[in-house]
Amino acid sequence: MDEATEIEIIRPDALRPQDRAAWEALRASEPGLDHPYLDPRYALAAADVPGAALAVFRRAGAAVGFFPFQRRGRLIQPLGAPLTDYHGVIAAAGEGLDPATVARRLGGVLRAGGWMAPAGPPPGFMARTRMSTDVAGGREALAARLEERSHRFFKNMRRLRRGFEREYGEPVFTWDERDPAVLDWIVARKRDQYRRSRRHDVFACGWTVDLLRRLFDARATGFGLRLTSLRTAAGDLVAAEASLDDGRTLHLWFPTYDPAFARHGLGTILTRLELEQAAEDGYRLVDFGAGEEGYKTALAEPGGVVFEGVAEGPRPDLTRLAGRLLAAGPAPLRRVQLSLSRRFDIINACETRAADWWAAAAGAASAAARKLPGAPA
Repeated sequence: MDEATEIEIIRPDALRPQDRAAWEALRASEPGLDHPYLDPRYALAAADVPGAALAVFRRAGAAVGFFPFQRRGRLIQPLGAPLTDYHGVIAAAGEGLDPATVARRLGGVLRAGGWMAPAGPPPGFMARTRMSTDVAGGREALAARLEERSHRFFKNMRRLRRGFEREYGEPVFTWDERDPAVLDWIVARKRDQYRRSRRHDVFACGWTVDLLRRLFDARATGFGLRLTSLRTAAGDLVAAEASLDDGRTLHLWFPTYDPAFARHGLGTILTRLELEQAAEDGYRLVDFGAGEEGYKTALAEPGGVVFEGVAEGPRPDLTRLAGRLLAAGPAPLRRVQLSLSRRFDIINACETRAADWWAAAAGAASAAARKLPGAPA
C-alpha cells in the first residue's frame, strides 16, 4: 500500500451504501474473504461494541480496503474481540494491507489471534490450523465421509446415544431455535465453564452478550446467530450451540451441554446433527475454528490456516519488548508467556473499566504462575 492511500475512520454503522457495495464486491472477488466474520453485517451488528471503529482505505476517493477494529488505548484489536474468531482486512491481496501496515497507519499495536491473510502469512505471525467440514453434496455423502474417516469414533458415539435413549428417550434436535431463553442458557453454561476452568469470563462485561443478542435478533434477515439444541423426550434442554451463520458457512461458536449428561457425549451428538442438517440445507462449509482439539479431528479436517501475532506501530511498545525476551527463554517459559499473552488479549478486549481490568489481570497472573515449573497445583 502506498502512502497516497488515504484512511478514513468512521463508526461501522456510518458505512455509506457505495462503500458497502465495494466491500461486498471485494469479498466476492477474493475466495479467502468468504466468511461470515468478514461480512459487513457482522461489523454493523458490532457497531455498539466499546471503542468500535471502521478503517476505510481509499485511493482517489474509491474504497479499496476495510478493517473493522476496536481501540483499547494504543492497543488495536479486531472488532468484537475476543469473540471474533477470524478477522483481517477486506481488500484485494495485492493491496499490501498486512498487519504491520495497518498498525502503522492506525498508530498503535495490533494484536490478532485469527488473521485471515489471502496474500500470505504476515511476517512474525504464528500459523494456526483452521478446522472445517465440507458439507456440500448432501447428507448421505457427508455421512459416508465421516464414517470412513472415523468409524470407531462414531461407533462409540452410537453406543453413547443408545444409553441416553434408554434413560431419557429419543433426543429431540432443533435446528433453528427461536427462543431467546436458549441463548441465556448457553451463556449461563459457558460462564459456569469459565469459572470451573479458571478462564476469564468473557460474558461478565455485558457488551459481549449484547452482541450475541443483536446477532440473534438479526437471524430473520438470513445472517446472524443460529441456535441449535438437543432435548430429552420430556423436553429438558441438555445441549445447545450458538453459531454464526450466513446461509453458506456455519461457524460453530459457543457449544455447551449440561454437565450432568457428560457421559453421553451430547456435545458431539449435537455437532453431528448440525453437520447433517447443514448438508441437507445446501450449506457449503461448517467451520470449527482454529485449533485441533480431539473431537474436531473426528468431525473435521484441516481447511487452511489463520495467523496469530502482534504488529507494532511507529513507537516501541514495552509489552512487546518483554514478550521478545520471554520468547527467547526455555520452552516451559515460552508456553507460559503464550498462555498469559492470550489471557491478557481477552481481558483487554472485554474489560473497559479500570477496576474490572485489574481484578481480571490479578486472576490471570495467578493462573499463569500455577503453570510455571515447580509451582504448587
